[in-house]
Amino acid sequence: MKKKKSIVHSLKKLFTYDENKKNKIHGNTFKERFKTIGRRFKETDHPFRFIFNTTYDTIWNVFLFTFLAFSLVGILFFSIGLGYFAALVNDDVNYTSEEINTQLTQITESTNVTFASGENLGTLKSDLIRESISYEDMPENVVKALIATEDENFYEHNGVVPKAFLRASLQELTASESGTGGSTLTQQLVKNQLLTNDPTFSRKASELLLAFKVEKLLSKEQILESYLNAVSFGRNANGQNIAGIQSAAKGIFGKDAKDLNIAESAFIAGLPQNPYAYTPFTQSGEVKSEEELQYGKNRQLYVLDRMLLEGVINKEEYNEAVDYDLFGKLTKEVSVPNQKYPFLTDEIERRSVQVLKYILAEKDDVSKEDVDLTPLLNQKYTQQANDALRNNGYQIETTINKDIYDTMQDVKNVNFSYYGDRSIYDSVDSTGDEKNQTFQHEVGAVLKDNDSGAILGFIGGRDYNKSEVNHATQTSRMSGSTMKPLAVYGPGIDRGLIVPDTVILDKKFSIYNPVSGTSYSPENYDKKDFGLISVKHALTNSYNLSTLRLWSEVRLNNPKAYLDKMEIPLTNSLFDENGIGIPSLPLGVNNLTVEENVNAFSSFANDGTMSDSYMIAKITDPKGNVIYEHENEKKRVWKNSTAYLMTDMLQETFRTGSAYHIRDYYKQIEDAYPWATKTGTSEQFIDSWMVAYNPKVTLGIWMGYDRNIPQVYSTDDDDHLTIYNWRNLADALQNTNPELMGYGTDYKKPASVKTEEFCGMLMSLKDDCKDTEDKVISGLVADDTKFSKKSGLNDQSVLDRNGANFDNKLSESDLQGTVKRSYDENYRIGKTVRVNIPKPKTSSSSKDKDD
Repeated sequence: MKKKKSIVHSLKKLFTYDENKKNKIHGNTFKERFKTIGRRFKETDHPFRFIFNTTYDTIWNVFLFTFLAFSLVGILFFSIGLGYFAALVNDDVNYTSEEINTQLTQITESTNVTFASGENLGTLKSDLIRESISYEDMPENVVKALIATEDENFYEHNGVVPKAFLRASLQELTASESGTGGSTLTQQLVKNQLLTNDPTFSRKASELLLAFKVEKLLSKEQILESYLNAVSFGRNANGQNIAGIQSAAKGIFGKDAKDLNIAESAFIAGLPQNPYAYTPFTQSGEVKSEEELQYGKNRQLYVLDRMLLEGVINKEEYNEAVDYDLFGKLTKEVSVPNQKYPFLTDEIERRSVQVLKYILAEKDDVSKEDVDLTPLLNQKYTQQANDALRNNGYQIETTINKDIYDTMQDVKNVNFSYYGDRSIYDSVDSTGDEKNQTFQHEVGAVLKDNDSGAILGFIGGRDYNKSEVNHATQTSRMSGSTMKPLAVYGPGIDRGLIVPDTVILDKKFSIYNPVSGTSYSPENYDKKDFGLISVKHALTNSYNLSTLRLWSEVRLNNPKAYLDKMEIPLTNSLFDENGIGIPSLPLGVNNLTVEENVNAFSSFANDGTMSDSYMIAKITDPKGNVIYEHENEKKRVWKNSTAYLMTDMLQETFRTGSAYHIRDYYKQIEDAYPWATKTGTSEQFIDSWMVAYNPKVTLGIWMGYDRNIPQVYSTDDDDHLTIYNWRNLADALQNTNPELMGYGTDYKKPASVKTEEFCGMLMSLKDDCKDTEDKVISGLVADDTKFSKKSGLNDQSVLDRNGANFDNKLSESDLQGTVKRSYDENYRIGKTVRVNIPKPKTSSSSKDKDD
């Protein structure tokens, strides 16, 4: 007898899938399968069970098919994505392990500079101040705050959080313009130190791969050390950009990083997200307004919340940090390295940028000429050079001798004399509408080694805090009479037109300009004229009238070629349409810096050759590779005979010429230091100069105001401060380093210079002029001097040399009379020729000198 089945058993059987093959639906065609279904439906004890089995079978097959399809599509898309990812990865990921380790663990600080004498100058003044410290010196609170806020899974992940990559992928595929964060600290470090901030998926792909690599190379502590030494923290109390935790601690709270408390640590740890929004200081170093400070405070509170949530601080510490008077503890100022050398650091930075921009351009196959001629390229590579100088950790070796430089600053501060402060309304070009401003009497000076061109020291100005302008290298002012030897006498001798004892006329004249309808009537310094004088006497006393008469001939013999060789900047307005210099050019109506003037005069000292001045000797990268080293290229400006004859004349300037005010000093030192010099003043006494050289060095000085303000208003008021200050400076430098200053050196007379008998006015050799109105004299000449037989004092070449091209009233009678060869010797030329008995030398008066 069969046992009656329970309802439960029946239901269980109804909803149990039957694996019995006879219950399977068979058939190769739809018709056969349909018949099977009908048969099974009639045979089954439970029709609903049949429906369940059929539905289950169908759903299971659909599921298997769908799973398989999605798996295949997933593999396909993964392969495509992987290929796309690989295509996006830049060459940046090809860093070697050693390179990564160097880039991340040896965080570059500001560029370092050394003196030529080996002493360390320190870091260049820079917009970015960075000081690295070791992980052991980093405050634990900052580390905890940083991890809690920026990367709570820092110690668990391997450099990348997968969801961040998926999110970035989605943004790239959907062309989303806004990027999301989520980068780990490792990724941020890679981006800042190994890659760029380029917001593309390509950069992101490289970042991810490098992050994995970094995690394998460095420990978590090393990654944190690198990050905290590299990341930006906004500005310090000076308004300078700061990077690195130590610079942040010092620049914001005036303490070492290890001494930061929880409140300060939380504030600093929150800065990297948006350092310039959260920093408490403006660009000028002032504390921001309360409203702006609140941004940083809110960020600090968020960091503290995260620290409390992560359990790295307790509630008591949290409350104490929240109540801490954060902005009341800000430091007032930051001591910047090398505050003692502001002019020097500025100048080194400026010159280094100039050097680096051409190096960077060359790497892009852009020539120096293209950079100079294309403003956009110049701007581009100047900016790149600025960035490199601040971030690449270069080592710069300069030519500056520390003892020499320090001595120059000490003398400027203690032993120089100055005229008083002047108002802007004293300026000759004042409109009267400007806001009143006071200017102090300024100075600029440069000391240069003649042979190498190295700048050994300079004076940039009196007080950097009052005027940051470098008056030695950047202030370009009217050159005054220092142009006379460069534009007139040097070219005149080099062309064979004159020798030191050539006779020229010093007499007033006027040049009529038919275009303007006006006349140009130059005068000497003291409004006098001095008749017939030797070239040497005219130059050493800096007479204007005789110089300009001689210029009327010299200017027709291409003196510009010499000025170009000396790289003296000249505007087109100084020349006519035929390239002939204007009449007033020798009086120094062109502008020069002290460095440019010193450069030019060094050509006389260096046997007629000139080595361009320079201050940057070498630049090396952090690995010690030399990326720049100065190469000295001498250029010949003058024949060696010209250099010697010019020096012979300019030495007399100290004895009886325009620098006679310090002749007693010169007598004491001339055997040890054979200086030769030229002084100069520009119109209305606005600029005053003295440039002197010996065989070893050239020392030039300028004085004036930062506006066109007369230093004095008459010759009687002139205290000749520039001359006396030059003496004080030279004397101190000679005591500091006699050898470097040229002690015991002397000029070598070249074989091309000889003593010859000739007539000074006619410029004829003895045999060609002994029976003429001129007088035969003996003097130094160059062997290629253009002596020739003349018809007499009315010979056109004689008249031309004495200004016939400027003075249409010049006649033979003007060229007769007493010739002042020097203060000790006179002689007569003309109808009756006789030699005067030399008179005892009388004291020279300043009124006889033209500066």
